Amino acid sequence: MALSALDCPNGVCHSHHGGHAVSREEVQRNLADHGSDWCERLAERIYEIAVDSFSQTVMPDLQRQGWQRRHLEWEFRLAEERAEVERTMVDGAINAMESFLRSSEVQRLFVKELVLGTLAEASSSPLRGLGIRYLIEEELLGFLRDNRDDLLDRVAGRLLEEAGGDVQRARDGADADLAELEHLLINHAEAVG
Repeated sequence: MALSALDCPNGVCHSHHGGHAVSREEVQRNLADHGSDWCERLAERIYEIAVDSFSQTVMPDLQRQGWQRRHLEWEFRLAEERAEVERTMVDGAINAMESFLRSSEVQRLFVKELVLGTLAEASSSPLRGLGIRYLIEEELLGFLRDNRDDLLDRVAGRLLEEAGGDVQRARDGADADLAELEHLLINHAEAVG
């Protein structure tokens, strides 16, 4: 299911948590008047406010000795004497989470998905995403399946020097990368339709 600010069953649009029930036609008119730039600015601002709120409320709780931190310490046994590496990993993961949310690429992807999904939900076009889904599921994934061995050989050849001449290591790396690509394509196909 695509990310959308609206849910529009039976021609009536509302937020995902209910309320604000308006007709699809009214939403389409308003969105046409505002344009996608307005939708992008709105999504960007909502994202910025959410990340700032997360950073100001959740991050301090994860950093200090509140219940969240005690739970992490219990679950991952960080209270043991020789847990400096583990505590360092936890702190690094917490900091990486904030960096991830503050990433301009993550924000751009969120805004793009939200705007496209919202406009698609408002337009109710059954064609949105069908072509992309067909291309991914039938053509691209089919191509990857049919040509897997040849692709693995070619990618492994490119990775051979980085793998220190170890053919099996290069092939395993190529196999993992191909699996990740397939996973990304499947996720995108599911997101668009």
